[in-house]
Amino acid sequence: MSKKILTIQDISCYGQCSTTVALPILSHFGIETAILPSAILSTHTAGFKNFTVLDLTCEMPKIINHWIDEGIKFDAIYTGYIGDIRQFDYILECKDKLLKEDGLFIVDPAMADNGKLYPALSNAIVEGMKRITALADYVIPNITEACFLTNTPYKEEQDDEFINGLLSDLLRMGAKNIILTSVADDEESLGAVAYDGFSKISIIKEKMEKSYHGTGDIFSSVVIADILNGKDLKETLNHATDFIIDSIEATIADKNHFYGVKFEDVLNKNN
Repeated sequence: MSKKILTIQDISCYGQCSTTVALPILSHFGIETAILPSAILSTHTAGFKNFTVLDLTCEMPKIINHWIDEGIKFDAIYTGYIGDIRQFDYILECKDKLLKEDGLFIVDPAMADNGKLYPALSNAIVEGMKRITALADYVIPNITEACFLTNTPYKEEQDDEFINGLLSDLLRMGAKNIILTSVADDEESLGAVAYDGFSKISIIKEKMEKSYHGTGDIFSSVVIADILNGKDLKETLNHATDFIIDSIEATIADKNHFYGVKFEDVLNKNN
């Protein structure tokens, strides 16, 4: 029987990120996926001007209450980009009332990169992400997000002491498993590290020459699909990292495709 997941994040109508990558990827790997949109954007916020935003905070409790009335339950809840601090209360209500007893609560604190918060986000969003991170079975931050969550000054290149400090601090916050992305030993490498308080798994590969918006959302979606499908964590990190590399390679020759990666080409080769 396939697992059923709820993902709570925005819909960027154009641009390959958030729900528009989570839904096809999770579905492709056999995970029945429901969505609770936090907002609708005309495009994502990287490389586009004058994008529109429709906040859906007031609609969220109506949807949640309907699902509660229908007795709907999920094997996992996966959160992404959140733009309004009121939505963290609704996320916790979903966890309490819509998640099965043995279900997984997974947080991708999609709020920052390259040492900075995303446009229009405030420290209040960071504090909200801390609230849900403390209850997460898995948290999947990049280095910048981990720094914001743990009040650690950002470093573009990280040594083992710095990485271990972030992992330990996130564990102390309450997260049971940490998967830290955008880990860079040097200028030529990039990868991910997983830690559960007992063992650490590192997957570091050669850094691609170009980066794209949305690859963090894709990485998280592949990781979550593999976790729900019972795959080994090291195999999962390798799969997700290679998926991103292959997606960038499928995109990099197309100079007009600046807004995301052609992950669909890679999905066609994955089963």
